[in-house]
Amino acid sequence: QVSAFGFSLGKHNNCRAPTPCITNHPSALRNNTPGHCRTKLFASGGFGGASSKTKNKKGKKSKSSSSPSTKKMNPRDAKRAKQELTERYGGDIGKGTQDRIQTSLENLETHLREAAELHKATTQFDALVAPMTAADKNRLIPAAQTQIAEEDRKKLKSIVEEHGLSDLDLHNVYQRITWDAAADAKATQADIVGNKMKSDLQERITKACTVAVESTESSDEEGAVAALGKVLDVGCGHGAIVRSLVDAGLSEPDMYVGIDLSGEMVKAAVDRYGSARNGRTGKGREFVADDFYTYDFGGDEDGVVFDSVIFCSALHDLPDMEGAISKSASLLRSKGGKVIVVHAQGAQHVLGQNQANPVMVKRGLPTTKEWGEMLDDHPEWGFTLEYEPADPRSDREEKEGYLAVLSKN
Repeated sequence: QVSAFGFSLGKHNNCRAPTPCITNHPSALRNNTPGHCRTKLFASGGFGGASSKTKNKKGKKSKSSSSPSTKKMNPRDAKRAKQELTERYGGDIGKGTQDRIQTSLENLETHLREAAELHKATTQFDALVAPMTAADKNRLIPAAQTQIAEEDRKKLKSIVEEHGLSDLDLHNVYQRITWDAAADAKATQADIVGNKMKSDLQERITKACTVAVESTESSDEEGAVAALGKVLDVGCGHGAIVRSLVDAGLSEPDMYVGIDLSGEMVKAAVDRYGSARNGRTGKGREFVADDFYTYDFGGDEDGVVFDSVIFCSALHDLPDMEGAISKSASLLRSKGGKVIVVHAQGAQHVLGQNQANPVMVKRGLPTTKEWGEMLDDHPEWGFTLEYEPADPRSDREEKEGYLAVLSKN
Protein backbone atom coordinates (compact mmCIF):
# COMPACT_ATOMS: atom_id res chain seq x y z
CA GLN A 1 0.00 0.00 0.00
CA VAL A 2 1.26 3.49 -0.77
CA SER A 3 0.10 6.66 0.88
CA ALA A 4 -1.04 9.75 -0.98
CA PHE A 5 2.52 11.00 -0.56
CA GLY A 6 4.02 7.97 -2.26
CA PHE A 7 5.13 6.41 1.03
CA SER A 8 4.80 2.66 1.32
CA LEU A 9 2.79 1.60 4.34
CA GLY A 10 4.33 -1.85 4.01
CA LYS A 11 3.16 -5.38 4.62
CA HIS A 12 5.01 -5.94 7.87
CA ASN A 13 3.28 -4.88 11.05
CA ASN A 14 5.76 -5.40 13.87
CA CYS A 15 7.36 -1.99 13.65
CA ARG A 16 5.95 1.36 12.75
CA ALA A 17 7.76 4.57 12.01
CA PRO A 18 6.50 7.76 13.66
CA THR A 19 7.51 11.34 13.80
CA PRO A 20 6.66 13.53 16.75
CA CYS A 21 4.32 16.48 16.62
CA ILE A 22 5.26 19.92 17.89
CA THR A 23 3.24 20.88 20.95
CA ASN A 24 1.88 24.39 21.48
CA HIS A 25 2.33 25.11 17.80
CA PRO A 26 0.10 26.14 14.89
CA SER A 27 0.85 22.90 13.09
CA ALA A 28 -1.98 21.27 15.03
CA LEU A 29 -4.94 19.89 13.11
CA ARG A 30 -8.34 21.50 13.42
CA ASN A 31 -9.71 18.76 15.60
CA ASN A 32 -7.23 19.82 18.26
CA THR A 33 -7.36 23.06 20.20
CA PRO A 34 -6.27 25.80 17.73
CA GLY A 35 -2.52 26.27 17.86
CA HIS A 36 -2.00 23.39 20.25
CA CYS A 37 -1.28 19.71 19.73
CA ARG A 38 -2.86 17.98 22.67
CA THR A 39 -0.81 15.55 24.66
CA LYS A 40 -2.66 12.28 25.10
CA LEU A 41 -1.41 10.12 27.93
CA PHE A 42 -3.02 6.71 28.12
CA ALA A 43 -1.95 4.99 31.31
CA SER A 44 -2.87 1.46 30.43
CA GLY A 45 -6.60 0.95 30.39
CA GLY A 46 -8.73 -1.81 31.85
CA PHE A 47 -9.18 -2.91 35.44
CA GLY A 48 -7.59 -5.55 37.61
CA GLY A 49 -5.39 -8.15 35.99
CA ALA A 50 -2.24 -9.79 37.19
CA SER A 51 1.31 -9.05 36.20
CA SER A 52 2.26 -10.03 32.68
CA LYS A 53 4.62 -12.67 34.02
CA THR A 54 4.98 -14.44 37.31
CA LYS A 55 7.79 -16.54 38.75
CA ASN A 56 7.38 -20.22 39.35
CA LYS A 57 8.83 -22.11 42.27
CA LYS A 58 12.20 -22.44 40.57
CA GLY A 59 12.42 -18.68 40.08
CA LYS A 60 11.89 -18.85 36.34
CA LYS A 61 9.57 -16.48 34.57
CA SER A 62 6.36 -17.86 33.16
CA LYS A 63 3.68 -16.16 31.16
CA SER A 64 0.34 -15.35 32.73
CA SER A 65 -3.04 -14.86 31.14
CA SER A 66 -2.40 -11.12 30.78
CA SER A 67 0.47 -11.61 28.32
CA PRO A 68 -0.21 -10.12 24.85
CA SER A 69 -2.01 -12.43 22.47
CA THR A 70 0.27 -14.64 20.41
CA LYS A 71 -2.37 -16.59 18.56
CA LYS A 72 -2.91 -16.23 14.85
CA MET A 73 -6.57 -15.89 13.86
CA ASN A 74 -8.24 -18.97 12.52
CA PRO A 75 -9.19 -18.74 8.82
CA ARG A 76 -12.85 -17.93 9.48
CA ASP A 77 -12.10 -15.12 11.94
CA ALA A 78 -9.31 -13.81 9.72
CA LYS A 79 -11.65 -13.66 6.73
CA ARG A 80 -14.27 -11.82 8.77
CA ALA A 81 -11.70 -9.36 10.14
CA LYS A 82 -10.39 -8.63 6.63
CA GLN A 83 -13.89 -8.09 5.29
CA GLU A 84 -14.83 -5.73 8.12
CA LEU A 85 -11.55 -3.84 7.75
CA THR A 86 -12.09 -3.45 4.01
CA GLU A 87 -15.59 -2.14 4.65
CA ARG A 88 -14.26 0.42 7.13
CA TYR A 89 -11.95 1.65 4.39
CA GLY A 90 -14.72 1.96 1.82
CA GLY A 91 -14.07 -1.26 -0.08
CA ASP A 92 -10.36 -0.82 -0.77
CA ILE A 93 -7.78 -0.37 2.00
CA GLY A 94 -5.17 1.34 -0.16
CA LYS A 95 -7.61 3.80 -1.71
CA GLY A 96 -9.42 4.25 1.60
CA THR A 97 -6.15 5.16 3.33
CA GLN A 98 -5.40 7.74 0.65
CA ASP A 99 -8.92 9.14 0.95
CA ARG A 100 -8.48 9.53 4.71
CA ILE A 101 -5.16 11.29 4.17
CA GLN A 102 -6.65 13.64 1.59
CA THR A 103 -9.60 14.48 3.85
CA SER A 104 -7.24 15.32 6.72
CA LEU A 105 -5.17 17.55 4.45
CA GLU A 106 -8.28 19.36 3.28
CA ASN A 107 -9.28 19.95 6.90
CA LEU A 108 -6.05 21.75 7.71
CA GLU A 109 -6.12 25.49 8.12
CA THR A 110 -5.60 27.16 4.75
CA HIS A 111 -2.12 28.51 5.47
CA LEU A 112 -0.94 25.17 6.88
CA ARG A 113 -2.33 23.18 3.94
CA GLU A 114 -0.63 25.53 1.47
CA ALA A 115 2.64 25.41 3.41
CA ALA A 116 2.51 21.60 3.54
CA GLU A 117 2.00 21.37 -0.21
CA LEU A 118 4.87 23.79 -0.88
CA HIS A 119 7.09 21.92 1.56
CA LYS A 120 6.36 18.70 -0.28
CA ALA A 121 7.09 20.23 -3.68
CA THR A 122 10.38 21.87 -2.66
CA THR A 123 11.58 18.81 -0.74
CA GLN A 124 10.94 16.56 -3.73
CA PHE A 125 12.72 18.97 -6.07
CA ASP A 126 15.74 19.26 -3.78
CA ALA A 127 15.97 15.47 -3.51
CA LEU A 128 15.78 15.17 -7.29
CA VAL A 129 18.66 17.54 -8.00
CA ALA A 130 20.83 16.75 -4.94
CA PRO A 131 22.87 13.96 -6.60
CA MET A 132 23.28 15.90 -9.86
CA THR A 133 26.31 17.86 -10.92
CA ALA A 134 25.74 21.45 -12.05
CA ALA A 135 26.14 20.32 -15.66
CA ASP A 136 23.62 17.48 -15.25
CA LYS A 137 21.15 19.81 -13.59
CA ASN A 138 21.38 22.29 -16.48
CA ARG A 139 21.01 19.47 -18.99
CA LEU A 140 18.23 17.49 -17.34
CA ILE A 141 16.11 20.00 -15.43
CA PRO A 142 14.13 22.51 -17.50
CA ALA A 143 14.75 26.12 -16.53
CA ALA A 144 11.02 26.60 -15.99
CA GLN A 145 10.96 23.79 -13.42
CA THR A 146 13.85 25.36 -11.53
CA GLN A 147 12.08 28.72 -11.58
CA ILE A 148 8.86 27.20 -10.24
CA ALA A 149 10.81 25.55 -7.43
CA GLU A 150 12.40 28.86 -6.45
CA GLU A 151 9.03 30.60 -6.48
CA ASP A 152 7.58 27.84 -4.31
CA ARG A 153 10.49 28.26 -1.91
CA LYS A 154 9.83 31.99 -1.59
CA LYS A 155 6.11 31.42 -0.97
CA LEU A 156 6.91 28.80 1.63
CA LYS A 157 9.36 31.08 3.41
CA SER A 158 6.75 33.83 3.55
CA ILE A 159 4.08 31.53 5.07
CA VAL A 160 6.55 30.02 7.54
CA GLU A 161 7.67 33.43 8.76
CA GLU A 162 4.14 34.83 8.98
CA HIS A 163 2.75 31.89 10.97
CA GLY A 164 5.80 30.82 12.94
CA LEU A 165 6.10 27.39 11.32
CA SER A 166 9.20 25.29 10.83
CA ASP A 167 10.39 22.56 8.50
CA LEU A 168 9.92 20.18 11.41
CA ASP A 169 6.26 21.16 11.81
CA LEU A 170 5.54 20.54 8.15
CA HIS A 171 7.30 17.19 8.18
CA ASN A 172 5.18 16.22 11.17
CA VAL A 173 1.94 17.11 9.40
CA TYR A 174 2.54 14.42 6.81
CA GLN A 175 3.67 11.87 9.36
CA ARG A 176 0.70 12.39 11.66
CA ILE A 177 -1.91 12.37 8.92
CA THR A 178 -0.47 9.32 7.19
CA TRP A 179 -0.20 7.15 10.29
CA ASP A 180 -3.56 8.22 11.68
CA ALA A 181 -5.09 7.11 8.38
CA ALA A 182 -3.24 3.79 8.39
CA ALA A 183 -3.60 2.92 12.08
CA ASP A 184 -6.73 0.77 11.88
CA ALA A 185 -5.41 -1.20 8.90
CA LYS A 186 -1.95 -1.76 10.38
CA ALA A 187 -3.28 -2.85 13.77
CA THR A 188 -5.96 -5.15 12.37
CA GLN A 189 -3.55 -6.78 9.91
CA ALA A 190 -1.16 -7.43 12.81
CA ASP A 191 -4.01 -8.99 14.81
CA ILE A 192 -4.78 -11.35 11.96
CA VAL A 193 -1.25 -12.78 11.84
CA GLY A 194 -0.86 -12.98 15.61
CA ASN A 195 1.37 -9.91 15.88
CA LYS A 196 4.37 -11.66 14.36
CA MET A 197 6.47 -11.07 11.26
CA LYS A 198 8.02 -13.73 9.05
CA SER A 199 10.35 -15.87 11.14
CA ASP A 200 13.64 -14.38 9.91
CA LEU A 201 12.43 -10.82 10.41
CA GLN A 202 10.88 -11.66 13.79
CA GLU A 203 14.22 -13.07 14.97
CA ARG A 204 15.82 -9.69 14.30
CA ILE A 205 13.16 -7.88 16.31
CA THR A 206 13.49 -10.40 19.12
CA LYS A 207 17.25 -9.89 19.25
CA ALA A 208 16.82 -6.13 19.60
CA CYS A 209 14.08 -6.50 22.23
CA THR A 210 16.29 -8.86 24.22
CA VAL A 211 19.00 -6.19 24.41
CA ALA A 212 16.40 -3.67 25.58
CA VAL A 213 15.03 -5.99 28.26
CA GLU A 214 18.42 -7.10 29.55
CA SER A 215 19.20 -3.45 30.29
CA THR A 216 16.34 -3.42 32.80
CA GLU A 217 17.94 -6.11 34.92
CA SER A 218 20.12 -5.03 37.84
CA SER A 219 23.80 -5.66 37.27
CA ASP A 220 26.32 -6.98 39.75
CA GLU A 221 29.21 -5.45 37.85
CA GLU A 222 31.41 -3.12 39.85
CA GLY A 223 30.50 0.50 39.30
CA ALA A 224 27.26 -0.29 37.51
CA VAL A 225 24.24 1.90 38.15
CA ALA A 226 21.16 0.09 39.44
CA ALA A 227 18.59 -0.65 36.78
CA LEU A 228 15.32 1.27 36.85
CA GLY A 229 13.21 -1.42 35.24
CA LYS A 230 11.88 0.77 32.42
CA VAL A 231 11.91 0.57 28.60
CA LEU A 232 10.85 3.38 26.24
CA ASP A 233 9.49 2.39 22.83
CA VAL A 234 9.77 5.42 20.51
CA GLY A 235 7.33 5.17 17.64
CA CYS A 236 5.32 2.49 19.40
CA GLY A 237 2.52 2.57 16.83
CA HIS A 238 -0.22 0.09 17.68
CA GLY A 239 2.03 -1.60 20.24
CA ALA A 240 3.86 -3.52 17.54
CA ILE A 241 6.73 -4.79 19.70
CA VAL A 242 4.94 -5.11 23.06
CA ARG A 243 4.60 -8.85 22.60
CA SER A 244 8.24 -9.20 21.52
CA LEU A 245 9.41 -7.34 24.62
CA VAL A 246 7.28 -9.55 26.85
CA ASP A 247 8.60 -12.67 25.13
CA ALA A 248 12.12 -11.32 25.68
CA GLY A 249 11.45 -11.15 29.43
CA LEU A 250 9.90 -7.76 30.20
CA SER A 251 8.22 -9.13 33.29
CA GLU A 252 5.73 -6.43 34.31
CA PRO A 253 3.41 -4.21 32.23
CA ASP A 254 4.44 -1.03 34.06
CA MET A 255 8.02 -1.50 32.88
CA TYR A 256 6.90 -0.29 29.44
CA VAL A 257 6.26 3.21 28.06
CA GLY A 258 5.42 3.79 24.40
CA ILE A 259 5.22 7.15 22.64
CA ASP A 260 3.93 7.95 19.15
CA LEU A 261 2.86 11.01 17.21
CA SER A 262 -0.30 9.34 15.94
CA GLY A 263 -3.21 9.45 18.33
CA GLU A 264 -5.00 6.78 16.30
CA MET A 265 -2.04 4.44 16.58
CA VAL A 266 -1.89 4.99 20.33
CA LYS A 267 -5.61 4.28 20.69
CA ALA A 268 -5.08 0.99 18.88
CA ALA A 269 -2.19 0.16 21.24
CA VAL A 270 -4.30 0.86 24.32
CA ASP A 271 -7.13 -1.29 22.99
CA ARG A 272 -4.78 -4.21 22.51
CA TYR A 273 -2.23 -3.93 25.31
CA GLY A 274 -3.65 -1.54 27.87
CA SER A 275 -5.40 -3.91 30.27
CA ALA A 276 -2.48 -5.83 31.80
CA ARG A 277 -1.48 -4.73 35.31
CA ASN A 278 1.37 -5.25 37.70
CA GLY A 279 -0.27 -7.18 40.53
CA ARG A 280 1.95 -5.49 43.10
CA THR A 281 1.72 -1.84 41.99
CA GLY A 282 -1.61 -1.92 40.15
CA LYS A 283 -0.01 0.01 37.31
CA GLY A 284 0.07 -0.91 33.65
CA ARG A 285 1.68 0.10 30.40
CA GLU A 286 1.73 3.76 29.43
CA PHE A 287 1.04 4.88 25.88
CA VAL A 288 1.59 8.54 25.03
CA ALA A 289 0.44 10.43 21.93
CA ASP A 290 2.87 13.31 21.82
CA ASP A 291 6.17 14.71 20.59
CA PHE A 292 9.14 12.61 21.67
CA TYR A 293 11.46 15.60 21.44
CA THR A 294 9.52 17.80 23.84
CA TYR A 295 7.48 15.46 26.03
CA ASP A 296 8.43 15.51 29.71
CA PHE A 297 8.83 11.93 30.90
CA GLY A 298 9.52 12.97 34.47
CA GLY A 299 12.23 10.96 36.21
CA ASP A 300 14.77 11.88 38.87
CA GLU A 301 16.37 15.30 39.35
CA ASP A 302 18.55 14.66 36.31
CA GLY A 303 15.61 13.53 34.17
CA VAL A 304 16.76 9.91 34.11
CA VAL A 305 13.82 7.58 33.52
CA PHE A 306 14.79 4.55 31.44
CA ASP A 307 17.26 1.69 31.17
CA SER A 308 16.79 1.44 27.42
CA VAL A 309 15.25 3.35 24.53
CA ILE A 310 14.32 1.34 21.45
CA PHE A 311 13.59 2.67 17.96
CA CYS A 312 11.98 -0.09 15.88
CA SER A 313 11.66 1.07 12.26
CA ALA A 314 11.35 4.59 13.64
CA LEU A 315 14.62 6.52 13.79
CA HIS A 316 14.86 7.19 10.06
CA ASP A 317 11.44 8.87 10.05
CA LEU A 318 12.29 11.23 12.88
CA PRO A 319 13.24 14.53 11.23
CA ASP A 320 16.16 15.31 13.56
CA MET A 321 18.14 12.11 14.06
CA GLU A 322 20.84 13.66 16.24
CA GLY A 323 18.17 15.39 18.29
CA ALA A 324 16.49 12.03 18.89
CA ILE A 325 19.73 10.46 20.13
CA SER A 326 20.46 13.49 22.31
CA LYS A 327 17.00 13.24 23.89
CA SER A 328 17.52 9.52 24.46
CA ALA A 329 20.85 10.16 26.16
CA SER A 330 19.17 12.55 28.58
CA LEU A 331 16.57 9.93 29.55
CA LEU A 332 18.92 7.00 30.14
CA ARG A 333 20.72 5.91 33.27
CA SER A 334 24.50 6.03 33.11
CA LYS A 335 26.75 2.97 32.97
CA GLY A 336 24.64 0.53 31.07
CA GLY A 337 21.72 2.49 29.66
CA LYS A 338 21.22 1.61 26.00
CA VAL A 339 19.77 2.95 22.77
CA ILE A 340 18.70 0.21 20.36
CA VAL A 341 18.00 1.05 16.71
CA VAL A 342 16.54 -1.80 14.68
CA HIS A 343 15.03 -2.22 11.24
CA ALA A 344 14.32 -5.83 10.37
CA GLN A 345 14.41 -5.19 6.62
CA GLY A 346 17.72 -3.37 6.78
CA ALA A 347 19.32 -0.06 5.89
CA GLN A 348 19.00 -0.59 2.14
CA HIS A 349 15.23 -0.80 2.52
CA VAL A 350 15.26 2.57 4.27
CA LEU A 351 17.43 4.12 1.54
CA GLY A 352 14.80 2.99 -0.93
CA GLN A 353 12.10 4.71 1.12
CA ASN A 354 14.17 7.88 1.23
CA GLN A 355 14.61 7.87 -2.53
CA ALA A 356 10.94 7.15 -3.14
CA ASN A 357 9.68 9.78 -0.72
CA PRO A 358 12.07 12.23 0.94
CA VAL A 359 9.09 14.08 2.39
CA MET A 360 8.34 11.22 4.77
CA VAL A 361 11.82 9.69 5.09
CA LYS A 362 14.47 12.39 5.23
CA ARG A 363 17.54 10.16 5.25
CA GLY A 364 18.84 6.65 5.64
CA LEU A 365 19.96 4.96 8.84
CA PRO A 366 23.47 5.81 10.09
CA THR A 367 26.31 3.57 8.99
CA THR A 368 29.01 2.49 11.44
CA LYS A 369 31.20 5.33 10.16
CA GLU A 370 28.41 7.88 10.60
CA TRP A 371 27.71 6.64 14.13
CA GLY A 372 31.38 7.05 14.95
CA GLU A 373 31.44 10.60 13.62
CA MET A 374 28.22 11.46 15.46
CA LEU A 375 29.51 10.13 18.78
CA ASP A 376 32.83 11.93 18.33
CA ASP A 377 30.92 15.17 17.76
CA HIS A 378 28.82 14.62 20.88
CA PRO A 379 30.97 13.31 23.74
CA GLU A 380 28.41 14.78 26.15
CA TRP A 381 26.07 11.93 25.24
CA GLY A 382 28.43 9.46 26.88
CA PHE A 383 27.77 6.68 24.36
CA THR A 384 29.90 3.90 22.94
CA LEU A 385 28.82 2.04 19.81
CA GLU A 386 28.47 -1.41 21.36
CA TYR A 387 27.04 -3.17 18.31
CA GLU A 388 27.86 -1.97 14.81
CA PRO A 389 25.13 -2.13 12.14
CA ALA A 390 25.55 -3.97 8.87
CA ASP A 391 26.26 -1.85 5.81
CA PRO A 392 23.56 -1.49 3.15
CA ARG A 393 23.63 -4.25 0.52
CA SER A 394 26.18 -6.26 2.46
CA ASP A 395 25.99 -10.02 3.03
CA ARG A 396 25.69 -9.30 6.73
CA GLU A 397 22.71 -7.03 6.20
CA GLU A 398 20.97 -9.78 4.26
CA LYS A 399 21.40 -12.06 7.27
CA GLU A 400 20.82 -9.55 10.11
CA GLY A 401 18.93 -6.52 8.85
CA TYR A 402 19.90 -3.37 10.72
CA LEU A 403 20.80 -3.29 14.40
CA ALA A 404 22.85 -0.66 16.20
CA VAL A 405 23.30 -0.56 19.97
CA LEU A 406 24.68 2.45 21.86
CA SER A 407 25.71 1.94 25.48
CA LYS A 408 26.18 4.57 28.18
CA ASN A 409 29.70 4.72 29.54
